Amino acid sequence: MLYNKKLFTEYTALFLMLIATATAQYRMPIYSDYLTDNYYILHPAMAGAHYEGMKIRTSFRTQWLEVANAPSMQTLNVHARVGDKSGLGGMFFNDKNGFQSRTGIQATYAHHINTYRDVADINQLSFGLSVGGSFYQHDQTTFPTSSEVVVKGGQVNSSSMYVDVGMTYNWVSFYSHITVQNLVFVGKDISDQVLLESPMRFLVSAGNFFELKPNWALEPSFMVDYVQYVDRPNVDMSLKSHHSIRQTQLWVGTSYRKGLTDTLTNNATEAYSESFNQFTLLAGAKHQNWTFSYAYTVGLGNIKINNTGFHQFTLGIDFLSDKYRPTIIRGIL
Repeated sequence: MLYNKKLFTEYTALFLMLIATATAQYRMPIYSDYLTDNYYILHPAMAGAHYEGMKIRTSFRTQWLEVANAPSMQTLNVHARVGDKSGLGGMFFNDKNGFQSRTGIQATYAHHINTYRDVADINQLSFGLSVGGSFYQHDQTTFPTSSEVVVKGGQVNSSSMYVDVGMTYNWVSFYSHITVQNLVFVGKDISDQVLLESPMRFLVSAGNFFELKPNWALEPSFMVDYVQYVDRPNVDMSLKSHHSIRQTQLWVGTSYRKGLTDTLTNNATEAYSESFNQFTLLAGAKHQNWTFSYAYTVGLGNIKINNTGFHQFTLGIDFLSDKYRPTIIRGIL
């Protein structure tokens, strides 16, 4: 079922403004880009977890191509191994959604405890800590005059700082992550000096590479996403197929995101109640040090804004030593 675009834009703008002013949700949205060899974007303990060298990833996302001022996002992250037990990382993102925009930066330190005998025998426990800041702007210059207190008619600016912590365990082809976002959060609305609060977000994920043939592996994985106080957890269930052809690695896969609670909404004639559902197709290739991935996401069910989907491209380059080269059976390192 499609909704009137003009009404949707007006109500969405006001809704997002109220949410931003009241709860300071300035963090980068969580999509499926972490599945494109980009787990550091969610889990600070993955900074430098690949033993040696440096990884660089940049992604571009666009949504609802038929809707004006549709959401779009760009990210850039870099992380590297420093010595045998440390990792450093940094990330930048820019997220624009209609009349609001968010820009954020963060720095990460990770500590890795290794019990491997050589680089082919992965057994690593990692701890990570990220410190970052987000800057939010809501452009109301084109809004009509209103008596609403939150409609100021200018540009509403605010900022926040946060601390995330996480733990990751990699053993041969198995991996698991636990991350707490906003363990510490400090925010202030610059325009009226109102202190802001933000709930913690808990991310738990795990997966494994199953070698079916020397050049073919299947990787099932899942992630649970829970925001404190909101009581609307989501779960991602994903499956990727990895193939190795000489120096090139190829993968295709799917991911299904389901909300574990129903959302109630109304139109002019009736009410709808259903859970949040999304389906994503993934494809990518890694040749020598270069990585390219594409993800297409579409909403399922009756409650959706537009029939078009979401497109995301990820481009990466790895700087690794001659001593170590990843294979499809060595997990996400």
